[in-house]
Amino acid sequence: MTMNVYDGEEGRPLLDLIIKGMDVVDSEGTQIGSADKVEGGHLKICRADQKPRNQHQYVTPDWIAAVDDRVRLNRTFDEARRFWASEPYAKRHHLQRAI
Repeated sequence: MTMNVYDGEEGRPLLDLIIKGMDVVDSEGTQIGSADKVEGGHLKICRADQKPRNQHQYVTPDWIAAVDDRVRLNRTFDEARRFWASEPYAKRHHLQRAI
């Protein structure tokens, strides 16, 4: 089976290739969630490990390295979690710093 990988050189067009339910993996290949939809120019992902269950997080298009059978990010899961827990991001999205 041949996979067509769009490498993300142009950035935002990657958002057009994302389908609801696609796995989202970090730069090390660890699944961090599944794609929900594109909203406000960002990828909205659902993370099953969050409390409350299935809380959404947003991924900027700059973080998307490639889209094939998965959405591949150019950040590790730890880097993403630190960003999502940061004070400005947490306040803007009304999140509590539980990470």
